[in-house]
Amino acid sequence: MTFKAFIIGLLATFGIPWLLLVVVPYSTMRSLEPVKYEKNSELSGAFVPKRDGRIREGSKIFGQEGCALCHTQVIRPTYAGNDVHRAEWAGLRKSSSVDEDTRRETIAQDFEQEEVAHLGQTRVGPDLSNFGRRLEHYLKVNKSSRNPEQWTFMHLYNPKGVPRYEVPEIGAQIITSWKSTCPPKGGLFRQVQVNGAGHGNLPLKIEEGVGIKPTDRARALVSYLVSLKKDTLGNPLPEALNFNPKAPKSKE
Repeated sequence: MTFKAFIIGLLATFGIPWLLLVVVPYSTMRSLEPVKYEKNSELSGAFVPKRDGRIREGSKIFGQEGCALCHTQVIRPTYAGNDVHRAEWAGLRKSSSVDEDTRRETIAQDFEQEEVAHLGQTRVGPDLSNFGRRLEHYLKVNKSSRNPEQWTFMHLYNPKGVPRYEVPEIGAQIITSWKSTCPPKGGLFRQVQVNGAGHGNLPLKIEEGVGIKPTDRARALVSYLVSLKKDTLGNPLPEALNFNPKAPKSKE
């Protein structure tokens, strides 16, 4: 290797990351303006759903169970990735069964009311920003007899045992649990003696007189997961929450 090639390689090694991590984000975000709100009421001009009770507890369990190691809750800006266009991650796209396209990028207010923002570390599994929204939609489209809570309980107990669901409108295979890499969460369930119908048990046959019942931790976690509908604020965002406004016109 010549000295010239070494210098060029060195500049490329440090120059390209600098451009991508410093220059591009700065040039994109330099026109952002502060969000106005009323100091006394802390209202920002848009409704943000409250997240308390069992959902708040489920968020803690989500972190304790290590779910954020394999799942993100961040829809990246379009200049950083194609998350907005990936399998309904960012919300629901307009179709014959959906009147309005709610897909958008993640903003800071999406994590309001949460003690911890579960951004995630890797994407071994799909992004969960709008898990509750898309699961609800997919079960409806496929005319499933299960509700979102039941489906999620079954998935946590045996990720490979839940049938996949497809959305014919877009020809996409969205939920493919039969080849899921998610580890079973058997510790969130307990075996109970069943007398009669076994109210609250999972629809699984273990052995005669034995059923599988979710624990309180499982119920809290599922409540949190099915509540993940971060497209609630809509698209386009309310003006008070628009963190990516158009650059102001220069004064002549």
